Amino acid sequence: MADDETTTDAALRAKLDRVAAHEASVEAGVMTRIMRRLGQTKAFSIAYSKIGPVIDPHIRDLRDGRVMAAVYGLPILSLHTVGAKSGQPRVSPLVYVRDGEDVMLIGTNFGQAKHPGWTANLLAHPEASVQIGAVTLEVRAAQVDDATWQRVFPSFVAVYPGYANYMQRRGHLPPRMFRLAPVG
Repeated sequence: MADDETTTDAALRAKLDRVAAHEASVEAGVMTRIMRRLGQTKAFSIAYSKIGPVIDPHIRDLRDGRVMAAVYGLPILSLHTVGAKSGQPRVSPLVYVRDGEDVMLIGTNFGQAKHPGWTANLLAHPEASVQIGAVTLEVRAAQVDDATWQRVFPSFVAVYPGYANYMQRRGHLPPRMFRLAPVG
């Protein structure tokens, strides 16, 4: 049994090392500067909430996510969940931050006063997977407590300043934040 755990730990460590190498290769570019500036505006958020879901799936999987990372210059993953109502597989490209080995996601829904569908999926089915670059990690999601939310949220704003404006537009509905812990 100990040998199986050692092998599993080594395999997970190798995956996490490959994720770190991918993250180190993501560089901000012209599109990143545009997204960071325009993304703070309500008009852009509304427009992108309509066109992003149409465009992003076409570039999401190109070269194992490297094209999307290069275009946006942000840490982007593909979240693979099971639909809360439908039971069907769902894929969502999302900006993320890391907290140690864990992946953190926040469901701002472009500042709309409703939660995005992927958050309901994680609440209903916390076992999921994420693809970061060419690496797929099996994860278990848990909604974070308020202290963790307060500690981690500034990391999201540092990556993408538009998150601060999303908070203002959401009114009294705080976005759900999740910790996705690798499970092996």
